[in-house]
Amino acid sequence: MDEAQSQFVADAHEIVERLHRDLEQLRIARLHGRRRRELAAGIFRRVHTLKGSAGTLGLKTVSRIAHEFEGVLDGVRLGRVEITDAVLDAFDDAADAITRALETTSSPEIQPGVARVMASLNALSANSKRLGAIATSLRTVLPPEITRSLSEYDLQHAREAIREGARLFIVSAGFAIETFDESFRDLSRLLGEAGEIIATVPGESAAPDEINFRLLYAAELVANEVLRQASKLGRIEVDELKIESSFVPAKSAVEPSPSFLRSAVAGHTTSVRVDLDQLEELISDASELFRDANRALASSSSPGNLEADHSRLRHKFVALEERLIKLRLVPCAEILERAAARAGRIAARQLGKQVEFEIAGSDVGIDKALADTIAEPLLHLVRNAVGHGIESPEERVACGKGPTGKVTLAAFSEGSRIHITVTDDGRGIDLNRIAAAANRNGIAGEGAGLTMDQCLRLIFRPGFSTASEISELSGRGIGLEVVDRALAEAGGEVRVATEPGAGTTFVMILPAGLALVRCLTVRSGKQFYGIGSGRVAGKRLLDPEESETIDATKTIEWDREELPVYFLLNLLTDAPQDVMPAPASLVLWQSDPNRPARAGIPNRLALMVDSVEGENETLVRSLGRHAARWFGISGAAELPDGHVALVLDVEELIKISTS
Repeated sequence: MDEAQSQFVADAHEIVERLHRDLEQLRIARLHGRRRRELAAGIFRRVHTLKGSAGTLGLKTVSRIAHEFEGVLDGVRLGRVEITDAVLDAFDDAADAITRALETTSSPEIQPGVARVMASLNALSANSKRLGAIATSLRTVLPPEITRSLSEYDLQHAREAIREGARLFIVSAGFAIETFDESFRDLSRLLGEAGEIIATVPGESAAPDEINFRLLYAAELVANEVLRQASKLGRIEVDELKIESSFVPAKSAVEPSPSFLRSAVAGHTTSVRVDLDQLEELISDASELFRDANRALASSSSPGNLEADHSRLRHKFVALEERLIKLRLVPCAEILERAAARAGRIAARQLGKQVEFEIAGSDVGIDKALADTIAEPLLHLVRNAVGHGIESPEERVACGKGPTGKVTLAAFSEGSRIHITVTDDGRGIDLNRIAAAANRNGIAGEGAGLTMDQCLRLIFRPGFSTASEISELSGRGIGLEVVDRALAEAGGEVRVATEPGAGTTFVMILPAGLALVRCLTVRSGKQFYGIGSGRVAGKRLLDPEESETIDATKTIEWDREELPVYFLLNLLTDAPQDVMPAPASLVLWQSDPNRPARAGIPNRLALMVDSVEGENETLVRSLGRHAARWFGISGAAELPDGHVALVLDVEELIKISTS
């Protein structure tokens, strides 16, 4: 077994463990429609991942079991297979068979027990296929402009929702162009609290200053309070679709999902593997630390030793804390290499393209839970770069490029945030086609004059992924809502920059959960802030005679270089504060060379603060899923004296202040 196969087997065991947990929850939730659908979709994705990865790595037995398993799960999603005890038993057997196959990967022979499981799954799948589509009658009564954009999965989802007592609504939403993506997320979140968004379909004809979507929505009712909150986001209209009961089977007895089920499903846990040697070292270090603490307490009556004991203990506690945090981390190299090897190289080979992969910043550690979150979006972006960004060798040569394309995967940390980029040197995104497709489908009004930024934000919206746009845009951006949704749930965001003919860069920005970051602590007003020491090139007190120069030019000469000066208080508040504190301090800030350049952000600048408090190793905690709303704040840290410092993203603060 080679290194890639060994790594896959280790990952696959974790996936199978989650499969068992999900299957146990599915037994509880099979009568609760929404939870059943969520669990069935999650199980399908896990099995699909196992099938694809095992197949590309030559582990045929695992791939074949997963293939048969996936066929039955597809029938469940389409309503062709009822989740009975017998079906759930077959699913448990399939998960066990995958485990046994992972333990005998060196043997090409299929074990008799595994063969019986595969035969059972095949029979269930074959029976499912014989039933054919069962949601066709519903398609005939829905408005034609809606059904054109619905898949069989969407129709079955709607059918089940109606059967469970929900009504169908069309929610038409028109948002201001400037804030449409944020408003769309907020509306989706609001509607999801009381119902289910089945699909997002093309909008009706939009006004020039609007971006328009329509959502097929299932709920028992749309409350006035929901409408009131939704109306704050944009122009919202709700129309109920009248569906006669004859088109859908009678409602089955479905009870509300119990609260313990909701918490069990939502409370997904992530495990990490720790070597016994590491645990033994930690136990030994903790025991030594306990003895040192006891000795320090015993000698605390001697003032001469107190400061030295305090310093030594703090150093040891910080070291232990750092080691414990690192147990949660996996090197980004593993994730990036796997994405390049499993997704990129395989896609390139299948498409007959020549692609070179480069990994940068692989020494960055990432929380295991976060690694699980970004795995699917990262694979999607890499496949997208190879499939739709990189041209064929012939196309590249024709436009003056070398025949081999290049995809770069990079990772770097910024405070308590992790930035992961996927960059290709391919054809770039055709913004004119995006704007034309948006106008044609009613998402943007005629003459809307979409900017580059608005076009690039638009490709992440699910309403943009319609069949007609696939041919128009050659698939570029299709399905990117998967990436946007995963990052939004994790409290992160995704950004994109493109240059026609030169390539595209996608940046995933996520909260790191916990991170040990060396920070310079500064004070502005009564609040403390942290700036990553890696971005600080110098600091000093402001000379009184320099104040007049700053007042007049908003610049300062620092080591024979003229730098722009920014007041930190101005960056943090709406009301400008031009009165300099006395005395004031300056911090020389510089951009990270590994981070993609951002328009309008100087490479070096002077940041004016009230005072510089000190520099130390700081445990930075993420702001979680709310991080995206705290613009320019990448985390929070507790200082040794008990104060809380907000960790700054200086580039983001400057971008907001100048926009």
